[in-house]
Amino acid sequence: MKKILLLILVLNLTTTILLGQKKSKIPPGTIQLNDSIFIDKAPITNFMFLEYLTAKHFLRKKGFDSFSEYYKTVDKKPDRLTVMYPSFLKNLDKNESFLTKKNYFENIKYKYSPVLRISKRQAQDFCNWRTEMVQYHPVNDNKTAIQNVKYRLPTKEELTTSKKYFSRLNKFTFHNGKNPTKFRTDKYINGFILYRISEFTSTDDLFGENWKNINPIEFPNDLTGFRCACELEP
Repeated sequence: MKKILLLILVLNLTTTILLGQKKSKIPPGTIQLNDSIFIDKAPITNFMFLEYLTAKHFLRKKGFDSFSEYYKTVDKKPDRLTVMYPSFLKNLDKNESFLTKKNYFENIKYKYSPVLRISKRQAQDFCNWRTEMVQYHPVNDNKTAIQNVKYRLPTKEELTTSKKYFSRLNKFTFHNGKNPTKFRTDKYINGFILYRISEFTSTDDLFGENWKNINPIEFPNDLTGFRCACELEP
């Protein structure tokens, strides 16, 4: 199993694309669904989630539970962290996992593929962590911060509405594929994108038809990923 060491700006949010942030206050990586709701253009990727896991590991070593706590306490912030290779961090305890056998989490060719084999708790915590990153990091870089943003898991209704709404605007793409190793992915995303995976929602319901066409009942699994939605609070 090979390591992938990717040097990144830990607070750079390479997980997102900053399109029009200063002018329209569109939260990073999202597309506007209505006056108050923004939703991720695509599911969270392996690389996005790896950045989150690395940052969480860093915070735990420093004795902090949250980035906001660390940011308010420590004067000198790190410019860089080395992203640790996923096998050290991910839920790879099931030897029969198809994606584990395919090195889905280690192979750099899948870095922009949707992250799978994560728990709902991890998905929720990712959205919480992302809220803090967007709120606090821009201040450190003297950029325009979005202090009132709050990321969360979307509802099933929001995902269903997004598919219909962006289809009417010709901003919807469905990337089919025999399995996640065959999905067509890209770093730069335009519009609203779905893959053949199930997605966590804010309730017990899942959204989307996965590549095995089954209803997952055990988590984590090779079928279920997630994206975040967010609101701009008053």
